Amino acid sequence: MLMFIAGIFVTIGITVGAEIIISPIKGFVIGALVHNETYEENNKEITEYTLQCLLGIISVNVIWQTHNGLKE
Repeated sequence: MLMFIAGIFVTIGITVGAEIIISPIKGFVIGALVHNETYEENNKEITEYTLQCLLGIISVNVIWQTHNGLKE
């Protein structure tokens, strides 16, 4: 099931032009995470998205940002 989720995350990453990071981790973890955070930088609202899938000793991370224009 987690391999399927990791495949979906990578497909989303390719579609949105995200940074895809596949790396080993110390320890053993199983699970998935979906997170978004909105913050302001230079009067621009930026939303950063993170998709993470942990498959034992392998971590698949997909990270991208969207710029929501100027805030006044």
